[in-house]
Amino acid sequence: CDQGTGAQTTTGKSGGGSTTGKPAEPVEISYLHCWNGGGGNFPQDPDNCEVLDYLAEKTGVRLKLESITTSEVEKLNLMFASGTLPDLVNAPYWSSTGGEGAVIKKGAIEGQILAIDEYLDKYPNVKKLCTVGIAKDFYQFDLHPPEFEGKTYLIPQQTPDGTVESITNFAYGCYARGDILKALNVKAEDIDTPDELYNLLVDIKNGGFKDINGKPVIPAGTLHNGWDYTRFLEFWTDYNISAYREENGKIIHYIFSKDEEEKLLFMRKLIKNGLFDPEAFSNTDTMGKEKLIVGKLAVFGAQPMTGDLMNLYKTNPEMQYEKLGPFKNKSGKLVAQVEKKGRSGFPAMFLSAQTKHAEDVLRMIDWINSEEGLLFTYWGIENVHHTIENGVPKWIPDVKAKYDADGANKRDEGLWLMPTFVGAFSNDVKWPKAESELSEDEKLLRSYWAKTPIVLIDKVSAAYLGRSYPKRQEFLEKTAQLDYTATLKQAYYVDTDEEALKMLNDFRQKYIEAGIEEYVEYIAEQAKGRDDVGF
Repeated sequence: CDQGTGAQTTTGKSGGGSTTGKPAEPVEISYLHCWNGGGGNFPQDPDNCEVLDYLAEKTGVRLKLESITTSEVEKLNLMFASGTLPDLVNAPYWSSTGGEGAVIKKGAIEGQILAIDEYLDKYPNVKKLCTVGIAKDFYQFDLHPPEFEGKTYLIPQQTPDGTVESITNFAYGCYARGDILKALNVKAEDIDTPDELYNLLVDIKNGGFKDINGKPVIPAGTLHNGWDYTRFLEFWTDYNISAYREENGKIIHYIFSKDEEEKLLFMRKLIKNGLFDPEAFSNTDTMGKEKLIVGKLAVFGAQPMTGDLMNLYKTNPEMQYEKLGPFKNKSGKLVAQVEKKGRSGFPAMFLSAQTKHAEDVLRMIDWINSEEGLLFTYWGIENVHHTIENGVPKWIPDVKAKYDADGANKRDEGLWLMPTFVGAFSNDVKWPKAESELSEDEKLLRSYWAKTPIVLIDKVSAAYLGRSYPKRQEFLEKTAQLDYTATLKQAYYVDTDEEALKMLNDFRQKYIEAGIEEYVEYIAEQAKGRDDVGF
């Protein structure tokens, strides 16, 4: 960075970002971060923040920050109803069919959001955000739904840069205490079938193992509200990207798959034989964490939870959890984190149709997403926060020590806020840490990533083909109150398998009565002759 000089590029290319037209004095831009609690990323004193001062110097934009502590949908509805939008808004856009996305879509159709197409060639880094790292079906049906008539209203954020490496690996799976595996002479990688998992849990139950307080362990469990018990059922998964399946040459909704019966019976087997935490589905977040951090859960299903477990590992390193498997799925392949090539649903930015500062807002976003701007966004100001060594940014030692001691320091200097304007990018790919710089937490996470493959499916989800079904809204209304997950959780605890299967089939019948078979037939018809549809 060329700090303190006010130097600017006017190329408009990716390297520098366009600052053409920057005003002599910064203009104030109203910015709403429409996320409940999202203001926690704001510096406490934005009017005296060196990072925001530098942003104003480079782009000519002074941000006036606003956040919410209420419902995002409620705030968006009130904002559009009043017709008074901030210059720039960042809000959830998970889909255009419901929730926040439906409200934003309606606002765009009503002309309250600015269409930015005429600006995109002038601001190529903004244009990149609108095209890179977005799943092809989401791009077609949600980012550019037919009602938008080809116009671009939304700027995606937090999207990957187009590489597999830029996709967050959540390392979901089942994790077992290392000391228990060692005592049982079991290798984590050998547990990859339902029978092996079941036998392991039986051996744990009979092994007399204790947590750090000397109390009996629970063979298997989860964290809050059963999250994520489905990790114990991944043997019956496949590489799917929709709620529909191809079985025996026919398209079906997944609840009608034989796999659902197998999963139901396996979960009942775990519960019936005392192998699964009876409080799993009623655990609060606090209850789940309390069991986790004392090693009471011999095996848990979720993400690796390293942040919560590091203190346990410091006092009891032998208890470090190991990821089982990877499990094998129904096709005999390794259970993977299945992703579409690009993200479906993301935070999105949009501009008020009434703003007088469209060029200023887009110039700021364009510069932030340039090479120079991204370095500033993640590493701050050169020679203030970081230095460059052999082309690689490094924190100034005193700055690093300050941030390591208390992350709030980084927040108050503005460096938690800046990434909320970034898309089509991965800082971990751009600036990968050397092994010597990794914390113990990060090293452990990487070992879990190595056992969690990511599989990319570059197809249109079959679910999108149903959006044009004439009776779709009627079907959705009929099924709105049907809760499959809640039904399963009840079925896990009834007296007999026969009764449990009857509950499953009764639920299926309600879907049939609502019209699921005709809906699926429509989707199957739409998919005929297409090789770009994924199930």
